[in-house]
Amino acid sequence: MNEDEIADKVYEERERIVDLYRNGPGDGTIIDPVDDPAFNDYYKLDRFGFIIGDESKFKKEDPQEIKIEVTREQKWLKMISNWDGLSREKLKRRVFKGIPNSLRGIVWAKLLGVDQLTDDQKNKYKHMCELAWQHSPDVRQIDLDVNRTYREHINFRKRYNFKQQELFNILTAYSIYNLDIGYTQGMSQIAALLLMYLSEDEAFWALSTLISHSKYHMHGFFIPGFPKLIRFQDHHDKIMNKLLPKLKKHLDKNGVETGLYTLKWFFQCFLDRIPFKLTLRVWDIFLLEGDKILSAMAYCLLKLHRHQLYALGMDDILNFLQVKLEQNYQHTADYTIEKLQECLIELKKNKLDNAGLPSPSEKLKRELGIFNPDDIPVRKPQINGVEKKRKPINTDQIHSSPEQDSQLQGSIITNGKNSLDDVSSIVGDSSRRSLLDTSVTSAATTTVSPQSIQNDDTGSDVTCVSPQPDVLRIYVPYDTPTKKSPTSVANKITTIQVMDEMVTPTVETDDVNLVFKRQIDVTTYFT
Repeated sequence: MNEDEIADKVYEERERIVDLYRNGPGDGTIIDPVDDPAFNDYYKLDRFGFIIGDESKFKKEDPQEIKIEVTREQKWLKMISNWDGLSREKLKRRVFKGIPNSLRGIVWAKLLGVDQLTDDQKNKYKHMCELAWQHSPDVRQIDLDVNRTYREHINFRKRYNFKQQELFNILTAYSIYNLDIGYTQGMSQIAALLLMYLSEDEAFWALSTLISHSKYHMHGFFIPGFPKLIRFQDHHDKIMNKLLPKLKKHLDKNGVETGLYTLKWFFQCFLDRIPFKLTLRVWDIFLLEGDKILSAMAYCLLKLHRHQLYALGMDDILNFLQVKLEQNYQHTADYTIEKLQECLIELKKNKLDNAGLPSPSEKLKRELGIFNPDDIPVRKPQINGVEKKRKPINTDQIHSSPEQDSQLQGSIITNGKNSLDDVSSIVGDSSRRSLLDTSVTSAATTTVSPQSIQNDDTGSDVTCVSPQPDVLRIYVPYDTPTKKSPTSVANKITTIQVMDEMVTPTVETDDVNLVFKRQIDVTTYFT
């Protein structure tokens, strides 16, 4: 298969995937039964919309807690109506007590300044979606990740339903909007969480704020080399050595490095690592206070559970921190938040409340919203000998709206050059290298090369390509063991090829719990 045929195949696949999300599956589309839930599923939900797989484990809400939340709703409604005149101390006190779930979306939007962004950038999101549908190199991987993001939540349960469509749109649009990052897998669950409480347009701008605003600056977590992750893990070690030296020594003795358990704590602000109810409370505070909450909550969790951890060895420690904390958390959300407040005070007293200033490598290098075909070139593919035309693109800059012409928002800059590289990661400065380089992912790779596409008669559950230097990539289908869909499909035995410049080992496994070293010298354990 030559390069033209590869590029045509990729373009055709992207069009097929986009069409499924825009128009829904057609009569001939095969949907796996696990992706098309039974009607009865809709009657087995908790208050947050998660499907209850085992009703015996369902915990009813405390009537007293519900009564308190209803009372707080009235107070929050008054606060929302006078938001601009609200004192910082009063807002902080109320947020730590908990935002009522019925008003969480309104408050999150205000904390993130979403209303202002949607007014200032009118029609921008829609335009970025249209660009992404034609040009995003990440469509295939996003499709795979949408199919496994919060599938136990009613909003994302059915394949290609409207919430999956919104999630797909947000992730593909952002892959074009921020070319420093493009798309990385850690973004899918964050965007899905935002979609549980915000509209599609609001969720896009909320995600943009989380990644680029200095208060949160998740950009540093997602760019190549993960400089913010390294900074926060180093700071976490300082906290442990100073305030929990006995536990730190125990973890070191059992080979439990910081990178083994803090990846999702820091990358996704504890999503899937603590009960969802507590996660929401932590996110309330995170949106108010910023990224210092990540270090404080990590310290709080270890301090609360240090006595349990003393009695465990390596595997049990990892299982406890990655699985049991979410499934069998022993403290109430209110108690945990009280302890979090105490930890914040303790860290500030010891001058450990801040992980330090971001390094230059963590900062944005390209202007947001500028689409440049030099990074993702446009070409006219040939499908079965027939030219498949795209919408014409001006050689001048095309803007999302006349009002934004002077700001170059959402523009396309063309120089008349076409390229065959229509799907591979953005090259040059290797800006599109992502979590895929260091994590266990699903069956497909975002990078297509002649070596990775074979003839249509041969298929494989695993596709590997040559990585960038000093990068380890593993591609393997998996299900998240901590939360399973009501109907599960048994994992097949998978052959994993780990490819680098030196060796090509092969691993056969019917499990997906893997331990390996990644290029930033942090061992990562994925479940």
